[in-house]
Amino acid sequence: MNISEILQTIGQYIYIGAAALWSGIQWLWAWICEWVSKLPIPNAIKLFSNDTANKYLFFGILIYLLIMNIWAFTLFGADKSKAKRKQRRIRENKLFKVCFFGGAAGGIIGMNMFRHKTLKKKFSVGIPIMFVLQLILNSFILGFLGFWTFF
Repeated sequence: MNISEILQTIGQYIYIGAAALWSGIQWLWAWICEWVSKLPIPNAIKLFSNDTANKYLFFGILIYLLIMNIWAFTLFGADKSKAKRKQRRIRENKLFKVCFFGGAAGGIIGMNMFRHKTLKKKFSVGIPIMFVLQLILNSFILGFLGFWTFF
């Protein structure tokens, strides 16, 4: 047996294995789709075809984000005020958590307006990264709900 025959045999085995794997993946996908279709949950079309529910969800998320951003802005201002008066401070962990759970825009505005925590890399890098990620995520969520609600 020479090299070309060995390579041809290996190629045939790879082709047979890939075909079997593809067939298995198709069977598994069909089984998952059939199983999910039998679940007693509404599918996405039914869920997002209810305009009233979409409006409540859209405005609920919008109000939540507004409250979190106001809270983050207020916390940065209060912490700066406490720092000036040498009082007990707000923990950095709390500031970071409020920004993580939707208040990154308010955190950035508060950091810059009150000139607070701007020299700490954890805040000067971490919160803008959170802001960009939240901007992308919120654009998709609110854009999707807004599309299904208002168009």
